[in-house]
Amino acid sequence: MDVIQPQVIWIDNRCYRKNRISPLYDDGNDVPDGIELSNKQHDGQHLGSFESCDYDDEGDSCETANVPIEQLGDGRFRVKMCIASEYYSKIIGRNGDAKRQIEKDTKVQLFIPKKGQSGDVVITGFNAKDVTSAFVRVSLVVSNARKRMPFTHFVSIPLTTPNIKTRFIQFKNDVLQFSRGAIDEDLFQNPDKLHLTIGTLVLLSNEERLRAAQSLQNCGKRIRDLMGSTPLQIEIRGVEYMNDDPERVDVLYGKCADSSGRLQQMADAIVDSLEADGLLDRQYDHVKLHATIMNSLFKVKDDSENDPVRSTFNARPILENWKDYNFGTVMVDEIHLSQRYSTSQSTKYYVASAQIALNQEL
Repeated sequence: MDVIQPQVIWIDNRCYRKNRISPLYDDGNDVPDGIELSNKQHDGQHLGSFESCDYDDEGDSCETANVPIEQLGDGRFRVKMCIASEYYSKIIGRNGDAKRQIEKDTKVQLFIPKKGQSGDVVITGFNAKDVTSAFVRVSLVVSNARKRMPFTHFVSIPLTTPNIKTRFIQFKNDVLQFSRGAIDEDLFQNPDKLHLTIGTLVLLSNEERLRAAQSLQNCGKRIRDLMGSTPLQIEIRGVEYMNDDPERVDVLYGKCADSSGRLQQMADAIVDSLEADGLLDRQYDHVKLHATIMNSLFKVKDDSENDPVRSTFNARPILENWKDYNFGTVMVDEIHLSQRYSTSQSTKYYVASAQIALNQEL
């Protein structure tokens, strides 16, 4: 390990140094980027070893100030973790193996609420560093489990102005008439739910939803500073597809044009904030701004939460005939934290867990 520039991992806005451990892989899969595996595997969870990247003057002792540890009257140390109950089984593991291993390795007691009960996951131990180590281990289990779950919310910019919806409906009708039955009408987005996607999140508890809403509000001033005093107007023009074969397309989207570059800066700032708060995993250096107009998953009813089987459709004729189609312009004036599989009775758009009005002064 390079002691000058060690490899690190970020968890909930805290930075940890990754220690060198020889991995042993039983399943033959590649090691996930940014996580080094230990020589033990428990219930599918590979547990690495990490230390805080904040050190004292001697450079060896871990600084635990960023972990909310409290000292009890009997000399023990305790930290409480507000974790959605959906993650409990991952922390416990098969027959309790994962929980026992964390307790054994870090010399702590780990309390997890029973099924049907609410409350915090509580870690107690006689050494603050042991409690910190267990805190990191549990955080990693939750982080890894979150990555494998379907998203529940997404940050969006509504594109539901009358002119955009009118142009989209015209596009849909023209494509259906041209295709003569080759394109299924259910592939098209609902006009009342047209939007730009900024990022997707897995928010399983009220506490996580409140954290995401607060994170979005916290970056409101930065977003308004980026917006400046000039209103941001963007154009949705042209269509593009996600995968490599135009005849086997999953998603067809409208391209977003913003000559000022402010929209891209704003989207990146939102993702930065959510990532720093441990609520979103960045996939690319910059957000890929897109407005989904056709999606093979739309063939499943919008209010269904079952995992549908992904199919494809032939988009080549659409790309050839509507490559530069103009869906219209829209003024960007709000950011939504939208609930997946929801519909607002008043707007017919997604229900908003939180939103930022960009024309509102702080």
